[in-house]
Amino acid sequence: MFSTNDFPDQPVSRRGRRLRIAGGGVVAASLVGGGLVVASNAGAADTVWDRVAACESTNNWSINTGNGYYGGLQFSFQTWKGFGGQKYAYTADRATKAQQIEIAQEVLKVQGPGAWPVCSQRAGLTVANGLAVDPYGTGERPSRDTTRPPTTSTGGKLAVDGIRGPKTNAGIEKWGGRPMNGYLDVADKQALQRRVGASPDGIIGPMTTKALQRKVGADVDGAWGPQTTTRLQSYLNRHVL
Repeated sequence: MFSTNDFPDQPVSRRGRRLRIAGGGVVAASLVGGGLVVASNAGAADTVWDRVAACESTNNWSINTGNGYYGGLQFSFQTWKGFGGQKYAYTADRATKAQQIEIAQEVLKVQGPGAWPVCSQRAGLTVANGLAVDPYGTGERPSRDTTRPPTTSTGGKLAVDGIRGPKTNAGIEKWGGRPMNGYLDVADKQALQRRVGASPDGIIGPMTTKALQRKVGADVDGAWGPQTTTRLQSYLNRHVL
C-alpha cells in the first residue's frame, strides 16, 4: 500500500500494477477510453475506502495470500504494527473492516493518499474524504476508546525502524521549530525544506528529498524510502532529540 507519495516511506501495499483475483471472486477488466473498468461480484462500493479495497483486494477484507500484505487495504505487517493495528489483531486480515479503515485513516493522516500509490488515484482517495468516513457508522464500536491525542513529543529517542509514523513526524516538526502534533502540514514541510536548504514550497518532491538525503547521509536518489527514514531518524536522535 505505499510507494510514491509526498513521503513514500513504507508502502502499505504494492498493489496497483495489475489486477489480482482474490477470494474466488470473478473479476473482469477492460480498457475503455484509456481507463480501467472493473466488474466484480463483490458488490457496489459504499465509501472511498470500499473503492480502494476493490482495487487492492477486490473487497476481500480477510485476504492473506502469503505475499506479505494483509486485509482489504493490503497493509504490510510493519505498517499495521507501526500505526497501532495490533491492538485489534496481529495482522490486518484478522481485524474487522471497520478496524482496518480506522488504522488506514491513521496512515492517511501521516502519509497521505500516496500510501496506496495506484489504488488511491483509481478510487479518488483524498485526506478529506478518507477521514470523513465513519468506520463504525454501521453500529460497530471499538472495544475501547481509540481517540488519540496529538503527538506533542517524541517520547525520547526515536526507534530507528524506517517507518515514518507520528513520532518521527513530531521529530521533524521539532527540528523545524514547529508545534508538534505528528502530522506534517504545509508549514511543517516548508520548515523542513529550510533546514535542508531546499526551496520552501511546501511540496516534498525529489529535489527536497535529495537535499534531505544529503543532509542525513542517505543514498541520494530522490525517492524517500525506508533507508532515508532510517538515516533521518538517526540524525534526529543525534542532533535534535
